[in-house]
Amino acid sequence: MENPNNKQPDEDLEYIRSCNYNSDATMTAELDIWLLITAHPDDESMFFIPTLRNLLCLDYKNESNDSKNPNIHLLCLSNGDYRDVSDGPVRTKEFYKACSLIGIDGSKSSGASSVVVLDDDRLKDGPNEVWNSDLIANTVLERLQTILSSKQQQSTQQQQQINVNIITFDQGGVSGHPNHVDVFRGIKHLLDEKCHVVRGDDEKLMAKLILKQQAGTNGQDDKNNHTEVNLRVLALQTISNPLYKYFLWIFVELLPIFLIWLVQVLLYTIYLLLGGFLFSKKGNRSIRFSRMNTTSDGKHLRCRLFDPVLVWMAMAAHSSQFVWYRRLSVLFSRYTYLNDLHELALDPTLLSEEEEDEDALPPVNTIEEDSSSPKFLLSNSQMVALREAVLPIGLHHRPWKRIYSLSRDGDSFVSFEKHITNWNAKFGDSSTLLVVKTTKGEVIGGYADAIATSSPRPGTARSCLFRAEKDGSFTVYDGKQNSLGTFFEGSPHRLKSGGTEGSSKKILLDSTRRIIAFGGGLGMKSGDGFGLCLEDGFARGTTARCEAFCNEPLVEGDGVFDVLDVEVYGFVFGQF
Repeated sequence: MENPNNKQPDEDLEYIRSCNYNSDATMTAELDIWLLITAHPDDESMFFIPTLRNLLCLDYKNESNDSKNPNIHLLCLSNGDYRDVSDGPVRTKEFYKACSLIGIDGSKSSGASSVVVLDDDRLKDGPNEVWNSDLIANTVLERLQTILSSKQQQSTQQQQQINVNIITFDQGGVSGHPNHVDVFRGIKHLLDEKCHVVRGDDEKLMAKLILKQQAGTNGQDDKNNHTEVNLRVLALQTISNPLYKYFLWIFVELLPIFLIWLVQVLLYTIYLLLGGFLFSKKGNRSIRFSRMNTTSDGKHLRCRLFDPVLVWMAMAAHSSQFVWYRRLSVLFSRYTYLNDLHELALDPTLLSEEEEDEDALPPVNTIEEDSSSPKFLLSNSQMVALREAVLPIGLHHRPWKRIYSLSRDGDSFVSFEKHITNWNAKFGDSSTLLVVKTTKGEVIGGYADAIATSSPRPGTARSCLFRAEKDGSFTVYDGKQNSLGTFFEGSPHRLKSGGTEGSSKKILLDSTRRIIAFGGGLGMKSGDGFGLCLEDGFARGTTARCEAFCNEPLVEGDGVFDVLDVEVYGFVFGQF
């Protein structure tokens, strides 16, 4: 089959190079890599074709100043064998065929294949399967290593710096499929745990990776045998309203584009009738409708493609999946025509820490874990700030033990409850610190020295809520009206213990409803008035004003948030 990527583009394609949203980057085929990461075969055809086709039409230049197609790679993390194991090879072949129709060659004739489908038992297709974030991050790193090694072998010069742009789902998973959401969590884990966050010359945060190349590549010394990767992640925006996604968008976004074009045609026709054709240059006497367009403001990327026939053909290549409702989706879905992508923001708390002052507070000691365990959500400076702001003095010198981690232990509520129960039984102490990181990078949580059980009980001594502010400080709510405390990382000040006594200050762990909640001053029914509540297998949570803690909602917006990771810390007695 002839590869469409080798054909000359149509004359009516509009080549807008504003896709180069990084003004400092050189837009050359040798320095820029685009990697689309999906969960299943057919995701690329159902959701990402406008992005892929716009990228394929970018005008790159190679070392000889010749036009060259950009480095676009696809990585599918499962082979789609959800219904039956025999479906895996079938769907893999369909995937390669669809990529060829889109214009991406999956052959290995030019080094490493641009298209890869994984068959890993740890990444099985299925809505009930949980994909480990650290595994996904390491898998992507291995893929990047392979791509870069292949590029170095083909290049006459070793590139010391390469821009890698990852395209994937956002926290909503586009369609809401759990595997899609796990892919996002894995890529976010890659940004937060595997990359070095630095501040560039323009004060913007940048994520960097240092990847070693094969020893002796191109005659280079081992000490110079590495590549610095500038990593960016673009996430496809989820349209959660199905009515808008399949119907209303046509009138809100598509129809105005056609009307503007028609007005331009009408005005141009009037211009020609009035004699304007005498002054028009030859070959420029018509206004073609631009079927392809890319615009960018530096943080957001919009790719437009009016070619439903191509999307239909690519989805038809996935013949085992092209059922009637997917046929309707191809015709009416907004993702067939428009892709809105946004760059994932980097967490400023992950910036490389500066040297500590002589008067700095002592660091928090943490119990070491296996090297394969994910990093802590909190930096040591954040732990110090929370220790000084939240913990009773009697716990200041106690080592911290991570009892539970969502990315390490999974989202089973039973597993969570078991970890907490075993900890309380082993050490006889119920003081715990809950830390939650949202998909927007917000860090919130609560401290309690009362055991969380299925029967709500009052916090008899101390409990509070907290949130991390954008300037690196922490705001603590302990239940005293107008007694909020703001604490900067490394601040020697500590919130005095206190808080209202009584039944309104409750810590609830409900196995039946699968929730864990702090507070409930406005009533316990349906979670109303919880200062902080995690539910739905720790996938999402809510926060609201609560009489018990005198707190404002801990996150911006309506108080509803999606969870990226959760950790619970205990404090070890008998060790100093």
